[in-house]
Formats: sequence, C-alpha cells, structure tokens
Amino acid sequence: MKIDLNKLNIGDKININEKFIFNSNIYNNENIKGLKDVEVNGYIYYNSAEILEIKLSLSGVMMLVDSVTLDIIENPFNIEIDEEYSLNDQYFKEYYEKEQNILDIMAILWENIVLEVPISLTHTENVELSGDGWSMGCIENKEDNIDPRLAKLAELLDERKE
Repeated sequence: MKIDLNKLNIGDKININEKFIFNSNIYNNENIKGLKDVEVNGYIYYNSAEILEIKLSLSGVMMLVDSVTLDIIENPFNIEIDEEYSLNDQYFKEYYEKEQNILDIMAILWENIVLEVPISLTHTENVELSGDGWSMGCIENKEDNIDPRLAKLAELLDERKE
C-alpha cells in the first residue's frame, strides 16, 4: 500500500484500517509459507519536529513449518509498530519515493512480520519419534542401548578396569 505524503500536513493524521493480502512471491526464501487474516490499524503523521511517525498495530496468522513433523501449522501474531523516520534518513529511502513523495508501507509491514518468525516452532507434545537406528526421547536403560559398534570398546575398557 502506497501512501501519498503530499496529503499530510503537520498535525494531520492518515488513518489506516485495512486488511492486507501479501503477494505469494514475497514468501520466497522465507520460513513463512503463507499469511492470512492480516489486518493493520493505526495512523501516520508528522510530529512538530517534522519527523514522520508511524504507529500501527498489525495482526494475522502465519503459516509456518512444524520443526518436528514438517506439517504446516498456524501461528497467530500481534505486532506493534512505533517508528520515526526523517525524510533524509538513508534507511528510510528504502520505503520512500522522493520524486512523488510516496511511502510504501507494505515493505515496513513485511519487515516487521519477518522479525516475528520464531526460530523453531512445534505443536507436538510427548511424541516419541524413531526411525531405523535412531530415536528421539528418553533413554531409560543405558546398558541395553549400547551401540554394537562400540561394544568391543566397552569390553576393552572393562578389562582395563580389572
């Protein structure tokens, strides 16, 4: 969403109350597999020092991959964005088209969503996983679970103790 800052005078506010749909191309090379019900509420204004202030509340649901089962799971998010930008700031130029005096807030929203992605997420609890020669969970009796490749080494170590 692009906002025309020509409409904004000191003391005026541009209110934003919208639902957003992000283009699926933006998800490439990200852990996010989808977004739904993304809603933005808040406002943008110039303060008395002629600094652009953005105060937004962003909520929705991220579709992420479960770290254990690799299933797609939903992870709700609520983000509060409270940022200030000077029009001369180098960082701000990524979002700002100076020739038309237009601000693209989609990039700001996406950046804040990506920052909220958890490193690891799972909804599985108390699940014992196992495969051919491996298992995930508690080992109750360590003596029964000796790796056969190391059994000979264990015998040698026991002989040395005697």
